[in-house]
Amino acid sequence: MPEFSRVLVERNNNSKVAINYDFAFGEYIATKEFFDLLTEVQTNLLETGKVMLPTGQEAASDNPGGLLAIQFYMETIDSSRQAITGLTKLGLNVEKNLWKNI
Repeated sequence: MPEFSRVLVERNNNSKVAINYDFAFGEYIATKEFFDLLTEVQTNLLETGKVMLPTGQEAASDNPGGLLAIQFYMETIDSSRQAITGLTKLGLNVEKNLWKNI
């Protein structure tokens, strides 16, 4: 069993709050992750014809059920990207109005 010290706990807590993201950087990360996942799906489809879903299941492209699962997965990652893009635009708009009223 590993022993925990105050130094380890403090280092862990500092690593969680040490990075400050702004809205544009958050959108960049979401877009990058989207395209990384999309590239992974495309590579897997071209190489093996199967896509590993986040649930651990493999969806094969040679049957309708597998294609439907791949479509749902791709729509899910796109929806996630769109949600973060919408939050970014909202945050930037609020920030702009805040600075305008100061």
